[in-house]
Amino acid sequence: MTNPNHKYKKDVLRFATFIGELMLSNGAETSRVEDSVKRICASRGFTHINVFVAPTTIIISDDRFDGYSFMKVIKHRCINLNKVDLLNDLSRKFVSDKNLDIDEAITELKNLDGNPPYSPLIVNIATAIGSSSFAVLAGGDDVITFLLTLITSVLAMLVYDKVMKISKVPIFATLVASVIIAVSGVALTELHVLSNPKMLIVGSIMPLLPGVPFIKGVRDLISGELISGVTRAFDAGMIATAIAAGVGIIIDIYVKMGGSL
Repeated sequence: MTNPNHKYKKDVLRFATFIGELMLSNGAETSRVEDSVKRICASRGFTHINVFVAPTTIIISDDRFDGYSFMKVIKHRCINLNKVDLLNDLSRKFVSDKNLDIDEAITELKNLDGNPPYSPLIVNIATAIGSSSFAVLAGGDDVITFLLTLITSVLAMLVYDKVMKISKVPIFATLVASVIIAVSGVALTELHVLSNPKMLIVGSIMPLLPGVPFIKGVRDLISGELISGVTRAFDAGMIATAIAAGVGIIIDIYVKMGGSL
């Protein structure tokens, strides 16, 4: 049952803020985060709740005179739809079960936050297979191109992860990984292992492309979340520009030195 005391209210708002923070940091849409937070608060009788969500910030407050406000800044973001799905299930469970203790819900949320992501081995295998398959679709349907794209894509993602640990700047990490991909394609072509670098480059850059963030930005715009929509779309555009710049610089140098595509 709903408990009107201040401690209980703060616990519910804290839980809502925490789950909203995790949803945002794992790639959930702005509208989904707002809806989940409002439903969680309303399920415990707190219907005067205002929520402001941006890709890097979430603010929850009660517009009553004695209301509380909670804010979280999201510094690191990723795309983990599996965790978003688990968070969504937990929020629905909390809303539907009015007898669920708030402390138990917070403990369950902390355990969910501690769940490790997919192992590096699984990520690398998926990256390799996906990239090689795109290279085949682009016309690189020989075994050599398939295998070299498989290796190059994994190498590029390992470089991306290393640069991210150092710089924490996704655009810079994407630029460096794109340069590695283009250099690998050009070098293998010059060594006459490949006939041209195009198929390897096209397949290997696929894991870097910001397809999911761009789609989420468009969905936010459609939902009326202008700030989040524009921010996500611009972020995706900057990453795409970094990929184009990294590959374009190397290809331009290669062509000017007499190379052929």
